[in-house]
Amino acid sequence: MAEAHPESTSPRTPALRPGENCWRRSEATKGAFLLNSRDYFLAFRRAVLRAEREVVILAWDISQEVELVRGRDDDGYPVGLADFLIAVLEEKPNLTIRILLWDYSVIYLAEREWLPFSRWRNPGHPRLELVTDNAINAGASHHQKLVVIDGSLAFCGGIDLCLWRWDSPDHQAEDPRRSNRRDRHYQPYHDLQVILTGPVVDDLRDLASMRWERATGSRLPDDKPPTDEPPWPGGVAVDFEDESLALALTFSRYEHYEASHHIERLYLEMIAAAERYLYIENQYLSSHTIVEALAERLREENGPEVVLVLTRSAGWAEEKTLGVLRDRLLEILEEADEHGRLSSCFPHAEDDDGHESQIYVHAKNLIADDRFLLTGSANLSNRSMKVDSELALACLHDQPRPFIRCLCHDLLAMHFQVDRNEVETAIDSAGSLREAIIRLRRSGGNRLRVLQGGCNLPLQRKLADSQLLDPDEPISPAHHFREALREHHEVEASTPASLNRWVKIAGWTTGLIVLGLAVSRLWASVIDQRRVTSLLEPLRDTPYALPLLTLVITVGGVIGLPLNLFIIGAAVTLGPWRAFGCGFVGAMIAAAISFGLGHHFGKPLARRLVGEKLETLTNTMARRGIGSVATLRLLPVAPFGIMNLVAGASGLRFSPFMIGSAIGLLPGIAAVTFAAGRFLAALENPSPTTWAVFGGSIALILGAAWWHRSRLSPS
Repeated sequence: MAEAHPESTSPRTPALRPGENCWRRSEATKGAFLLNSRDYFLAFRRAVLRAEREVVILAWDISQEVELVRGRDDDGYPVGLADFLIAVLEEKPNLTIRILLWDYSVIYLAEREWLPFSRWRNPGHPRLELVTDNAINAGASHHQKLVVIDGSLAFCGGIDLCLWRWDSPDHQAEDPRRSNRRDRHYQPYHDLQVILTGPVVDDLRDLASMRWERATGSRLPDDKPPTDEPPWPGGVAVDFEDESLALALTFSRYEHYEASHHIERLYLEMIAAAERYLYIENQYLSSHTIVEALAERLREENGPEVVLVLTRSAGWAEEKTLGVLRDRLLEILEEADEHGRLSSCFPHAEDDDGHESQIYVHAKNLIADDRFLLTGSANLSNRSMKVDSELALACLHDQPRPFIRCLCHDLLAMHFQVDRNEVETAIDSAGSLREAIIRLRRSGGNRLRVLQGGCNLPLQRKLADSQLLDPDEPISPAHHFREALREHHEVEASTPASLNRWVKIAGWTTGLIVLGLAVSRLWASVIDQRRVTSLLEPLRDTPYALPLLTLVITVGGVIGLPLNLFIIGAAVTLGPWRAFGCGFVGAMIAAAISFGLGHHFGKPLARRLVGEKLETLTNTMARRGIGSVATLRLLPVAPFGIMNLVAGASGLRFSPFMIGSAIGLLPGIAAVTFAAGRFLAALENPSPTTWAVFGGSIALILGAAWWHRSRLSPS
């Protein structure tokens, strides 16, 4: 690597301070870097095959179907993760496997498996325990990726055991092995995982036990490792031994758990202490705090060079949010690069047949001066620095360490698909990391291409300069309500648990009221009775009016539109009898479809939508059947679409659900169409009598609803 600038002072090394810039200091007896998912998945399998007592997995995502080995790596065991783990459990009667999976957000529905009703649990295995973990603020995720085996070996880093991850070190533009279910191919994928033995594994298992207790109320059982050798997987070369390191975390404050922002502080201190170079790989770049620290170093006359290896395009949705932030923050760095020391890149693959593809960067690495290393699960985003749960491994030294230098060179060699010696030669001859990257670029083949920043529109720039696209606080209203009380009254020190519970309830209630008003305004701006009626008007004289109206109501019921608006509109345009028939049939079909979604996809979506009421609703439905469904339809205690999902997730049989729905829906739809018909009659033939009949019908309906609620509302 390039020599330090003559004007630079002696190397500065941040001191590790548990509780401030790290969680714990620790020691590793052995360690190795797995620079791609193929090597990690293979090492994971081999380590599990050597396990005797326990495998603990913390995951942001996990897939029962992910193929851990492909082609020549096949070892004779099932290739799919779930089948592989169950096969190992059948062989090892003393082995237990515990999986703690983030109970994820609905925004990931399209790319996730619905685990609660899958191979993990049905039929499952008595010694394979899957726990979904929602013990975190709304808007935050459990993003830590950790595997601990027999309390003596651990994997941690950025790779989950899930789909869209496997790739070979070649990162070919097109690789037939890089596909998921139904031959869905995906782009090359770059990430890193670390394998460790020694005292650090005890610390990592303590973290897993802390997370397990947070999710379930009970810690993991005590597990004392045997005296024999840890289950180090064959074929993995050791990269370092007897190494001092630190574990850094991110957690937002949650209930009685304190916040931890170690990773952000370590990033800032490493950036401030770097003398010669900063090499950073990351999926995102959206943290204003981190970027301002980098910009400050770039403005220095003799500061370090900064090399960024980022994802060029993370998909349409993310490019409209985090991509805008990345482009704006790159623009800020380019403006600060007064001395030409910035290099922003994205890895790109190209083969001899002309196939091209970006390489998706999922790694989260910082390497500086051959002395500092920070690697783990945390992106350079506000979420990862302040909101989500994250885990990172850090090494900091006063003098260069060969294994850190080799890691940097190996990563570059992978990006350019050259030998490590060629990278070292380019760096030595160029005199700097940035210039070496420029020299290693060539036409064709894999290489690091230039990634330029900049926002085209002033609105994009203003949006990126705010924190709306990447908030640095949880969005939970209870969190903000409690934090306000904490700041002014130190509520945690003096408030009893019952008051804390009411604070949480008050916070969520306030938030839900605000959200309800916002949604109401949104519906009012998009859909109202006039628009619905005008939409249905062209159906009046068509021969397909009834099936088309039924289809409209069915679709509306599945996606959550207010069905009463469509039934009223149908009564006005087509008459009450046809509106009643189409409304009832359409609502029943929508209920059946949503029930099927809930049944096959499980509880995660319903839990996110209903929250703490989910277990009560599902238990009530599963226990009482037809009567419960009819009662809940008539009250109603939750929106139409949510009730259907909850029923499907509850384990309730389909026929009781449909019979109960029919009993419960008939009176409501009949009342709506009858009232709409009386209103239409009053408009067409206005008289005291017609208006009195209409008013009487409304009073009768409201009175019946009030009586039913008072008699049948569950306590």
